[in-house]
Amino acid sequence: MSEIKLEPKLEQALEQDGDFHTPLERVNFEAGMLLGVEATQHEQAYHRRRLNRHRYWFHGAGTLLGLAVKMEHDAVANNDSDVSLRLLISPGIGIDGLGREVMSYEPYCINLRDWLEAQLTTDAGNQLIQDGLEAEGDAISLLITMRYHPCPTGLQPVMARKVNAGTDPVQPSRTRDSLLLEIIPGLLPEHAGGWPWRGHRQSSTPLQEVLSDAEKDYLTALPPEQRQQAQLQGKLVYGLPAHNRALEVEGDLDELSRTLLAHLRIPLRVAQLPVISPIVNPNRIEINNLVRPFINTADQLMWLKQQEVTP
Repeated sequence: MSEIKLEPKLEQALEQDGDFHTPLERVNFEAGMLLGVEATQHEQAYHRRRLNRHRYWFHGAGTLLGLAVKMEHDAVANNDSDVSLRLLISPGIGIDGLGREVMSYEPYCINLRDWLEAQLTTDAGNQLIQDGLEAEGDAISLLITMRYHPCPTGLQPVMARKVNAGTDPVQPSRTRDSLLLEIIPGLLPEHAGGWPWRGHRQSSTPLQEVLSDAEKDYLTALPPEQRQQAQLQGKLVYGLPAHNRALEVEGDLDELSRTLLAHLRIPLRVAQLPVISPIVNPNRIEINNLVRPFINTADQLMWLKQQEVTP
């Protein structure tokens, strides 16, 4: 999918959502104090950013419920024929890579064959498909991702900021929470060793080199079953680099915010290589929804346990 070009205000909002190191400030309301639009914006930003940071640090990114990627298709003549195949994403809720809640109230779909044909008709699109070409050259790999996206809506007239403006100025009066779904050609990424905060770099110093003598003696004195947990907690204590930029996000915010939903593997007609000709057939395409990150709460795990049927 082509790169999303954000408007200046949306780009500013993305940078604000990716700010995890600046101390938050809320408005201090006092009788007789004159407050304008800026104060209202700061008040909203304070609550939004506090909630985003809580979800980012306490829960991480992933699916809470739903958002399953499935296929709908026409009748299949044989395993090598192309058919009109649609990818359907079910309703659900999750948290993206910047801690922002993502909620889908209705199914979304895209015609995969039409999307592939549109990509292959342009040089840039062909390069995108090349990015997903597997090492063996017999299939392409696509990643279905989701992330939060603000949608300006409700245009209303506002006061003109320019003299003799030729048209009546309008600005959106609302910002609607929405879902941005993307198809990204690329190989399935490896898990980053269990480090849950992908926007922050983990300290590379081994734990034994940073523990004090008292902490080492404390671990040694613990029973084996408690020592393992204490060592894991020690890795969290010393997990971030010991400098004053440790809480700043590292990396492209667009990329960091994308959260994986599913991995698609589409075979190619090998006889036509180097011309890329995907086989858009449900009997040949592989979809894996379980490679995505999940957010598991204690209540969810208890509910799932209760659904198990005892033979």
